[in-house]
Amino acid sequence: MMTKHKKCFVVGTALIIITNIITVYLVKLTQDSQSFCPYGWIGFQNKCYYFSKEEGDWNSSKYNCSTQHADLTIIDNTEEMNFLRRYKCSSDHWIGLKMAKNRTGQWVDGAIFTKSFGMRGSEGCAYLSDDGAATARCYTERKWICRKKIH
Repeated sequence: MMTKHKKCFVVGTALIIITNIITVYLVKLTQDSQSFCPYGWIGFQNKCYYFSKEEGDWNSSKYNCSTQHADLTIIDNTEEMNFLRRYKCSSDHWIGLKMAKNRTGQWVDGAIFTKSFGMRGSEGCAYLSDDGAATARCYTERKWICRKKIH
């Protein structure tokens, strides 16, 4: 038969264990909830993407992304290109690539365009169309795609 002291010890120990389990669960839940994209953004490959509904020129599009702590999207691989083309619908969207007259390009993060995908046109600012990437004059009005890492 358990004494009153032993019962209190067992109940107290059980409460401490339950409290610790709940604390670990809440910390994990909080960490996971911070790993989601903001409302209205779409997650893909540990990044969040925003497809604008408004239009703007390339520079204002870049600025709009920066106000969201993001950049005009950079395209790192074929899977990302396919994802962006699938979600952009039928509208053309600015991406974060500027091209020079000699057909070299630079992404908004400073990386050099490696020509991992084709680029149509000979203008200064890149956008994504139904047919892939192309260039246009930077003052043209288009929608844009922002990208940022999941926190």
